[in-house]
Amino acid sequence: MVSSGPSFYTVRTAIEIALKTLTVATLPFAERLDWLPLPHMLRFRRAKAQLDGIIYRLIQERRAGGDRGDLLSLLLLAQDAEGDGTGMTDLQLRDEAMTLLLAGHETTANALTWTWYLVSQHPAVERELHEELDRTLGGRAPSADDLPDLPYTRRVLSEAMRLYPPAWVVGRRAVIDCEVGTHTVPSGALVFVSQWVTHRDPRFFVDPERFDPERWTQEAASARPKFSYYPFGAGPRVCIGEQFAWMEGVLVLATLARHWRLRLVPGHPVAPQAIVTLRPKFGMRMTVQRRG
Repeated sequence: MVSSGPSFYTVRTAIEIALKTLTVATLPFAERLDWLPLPHMLRFRRAKAQLDGIIYRLIQERRAGGDRGDLLSLLLLAQDAEGDGTGMTDLQLRDEAMTLLLAGHETTANALTWTWYLVSQHPAVERELHEELDRTLGGRAPSADDLPDLPYTRRVLSEAMRLYPPAWVVGRRAVIDCEVGTHTVPSGALVFVSQWVTHRDPRFFVDPERFDPERWTQEAASARPKFSYYPFGAGPRVCIGEQFAWMEGVLVLATLARHWRLRLVPGHPVAPQAIVTLRPKFGMRMTVQRRG
């Protein structure tokens, strides 16, 4: 973001309005509600216009200023190797950038928020996490090269996303009539599969409400069905940023945990809020304590 860009508050507010309003898309006849002058739809259109304005301005700045070595510059340089060899249009760039803006920070932030909450409630897990970071990093900052040597850190994040998956439900619209088991799914119907439900199924996870990173040893994970755990979706439309998200989440967790402990403010209520993503309904008020 450039210095003349919008404030963090503007972006955050617009994203929150957009995410809350997107739940309307799952209602019957949602396409007919879209352009009615309802208060929530007016707020959504204003928020969408704000985000579009931010992204289109950044696209124009990159087109005028050349390659800056960032992700948007890489998208501008991309060419359609299977088509006419041209680059992306502004609309295509906007779609890619909007996906990264909404999915690339909201879900990771939620995953790390729930992870810190769970770690703060389980001293033995926190202790083992710190021991791995001290042993592997020796006080230095982690890098991508350290990922293979941080298996417990990844297990902690994996287990947090089992209990509190940032994407708690996946929806698909049937394009033709189809049969699923003994049920007929008519064309046009929305079908939802919930990570929240599957990840807490006792058929796959013993004592499923318990926070236990040891579920994610290689032996334990390989013993479960493939689709018993899918925090990033599954199949041909699995999240394209999954591997980046794992890297980002583990490195951020390691970077902070090597120096700090987080503690939930006494009496602060903790409850999930299932909108497009799974957020803490009342936020997550925590104090930060320096280790040692």
